[in-house]
Amino acid sequence: MIRQHLRQAWTMMKQQRLFTGIYIAGTALSIAMAMTIFVILYIKLGPLYPEENRDRLLIFSEVVITGKDGSGVITKPELKLIEQLKHESKLLKRVGVREAEPYSIGHESICEIYSDHSKTTIHEHPVYVDCGYWQFFNFRFVDGRPFTKDEEHSPVAVITASLAEKLFATTDVAGRSVHIDTEVYNIVGVVENQRTCLTNTPSGGNIFVSIRHSRFFDEEKVYGWSEPYNITNGNTYMYTIAETAEQSDSIKKEIADIYKRLLQDRATSDIIIEPRIYEYWQKAMDVRHDSNFFTAISEYLYLLLAFLLIPALNLCGLISTRMSSRLAEVGVRKAYGATDRQIITQVLYENMLFTAIGAFVGFVLTYIIVYKNCDWIATLFDDEISNDTIAQGVTFEMIFNPTVIASVLLLALLLNIASALVPTLLALKRNIIESLYHRR
Repeated sequence: MIRQHLRQAWTMMKQQRLFTGIYIAGTALSIAMAMTIFVILYIKLGPLYPEENRDRLLIFSEVVITGKDGSGVITKPELKLIEQLKHESKLLKRVGVREAEPYSIGHESICEIYSDHSKTTIHEHPVYVDCGYWQFFNFRFVDGRPFTKDEEHSPVAVITASLAEKLFATTDVAGRSVHIDTEVYNIVGVVENQRTCLTNTPSGGNIFVSIRHSRFFDEEKVYGWSEPYNITNGNTYMYTIAETAEQSDSIKKEIADIYKRLLQDRATSDIIIEPRIYEYWQKAMDVRHDSNFFTAISEYLYLLLAFLLIPALNLCGLISTRMSSRLAEVGVRKAYGATDRQIITQVLYENMLFTAIGAFVGFVLTYIIVYKNCDWIATLFDDEISNDTIAQGVTFEMIFNPTVIASVLLLALLLNIASALVPTLLALKRNIIESLYHRR
């Protein structure tokens, strides 16, 4: 029976080529646009290597200081206080630290990176982290290992496979040396290239060294003072993991309470201190630390609805016109004993065949739109992302992820079924005589 329905649908496609072409083109375009939205969201929020714990990652990145006159500043956590926080916390099992983006401290931090084995010089922003950083991102080491706490004060580095290839033409470089400006660092590990596409994510970067070797790090003063509040400015991000939503709230509260107390001990008494801890998606979407998830992605949902619903309404009108021309056929089939269910089933099989072909064409269009235009696709809907923050192209995994494909196909199929079902049900309400004499 299924084979017969599909054979009839194929025959109908060949007989009505204009309708078939319009239907498939409309389905393909809507799926391609919807897939583009899903890919953008997946790049931002999906569990991409090495950030496979995005759904549980918490980021302590801001401290808002407000004076009694209403004026204030936003600074970042200080490394010394983070270390104290770790010792006093009862909930923090693991903590990692990374220096904030170079532009946030108003300095140029691009360094010349080269090796004695190659004449190639690479200009990169070194990523300064502590040994705890490696616990939060599942980097796969193709050679060597991460640096340890005992090595934080030593000139050691971890580099990506792509940087190793450029500098040494091989990834087996653990134990060799790399120059960062005038300093020589011993390479202790090489990691697989990231799949996150963007360099402004927590794991973005090509060379990682100890935060204590940052040119802006000072054991005594750190990053200067925030006047007139008598508070030391920090310039780090702290990472930790929450196993559940309830634990996330508890950890956020504990971090805020401890850090506020530690900072208040050194600050003037007439200020308000508000540590802000973000969930990963809040940072990625550039929203407030107390934002609601569905509110944050509402812009994407509205676009997704438009890309799928508007074509579905147009297809509904197209199928309604087509069903009017097929009323005589419906009347003949009903006269020979066909039930409403059989007629509906036939129409739905035709619809699903059109949708399947349109989906295939849509995926090809998605590949062209996203994969071949990765220099701008990730910048859509996000003013904070520029072409300079894109580390490498959108990967096969981002486009052809089973969850992304299933979500888009399910939405498209439901809307296409609805667009076919409504006109069919209206046509079936007419009696046999009216249907048979429709063209007279």
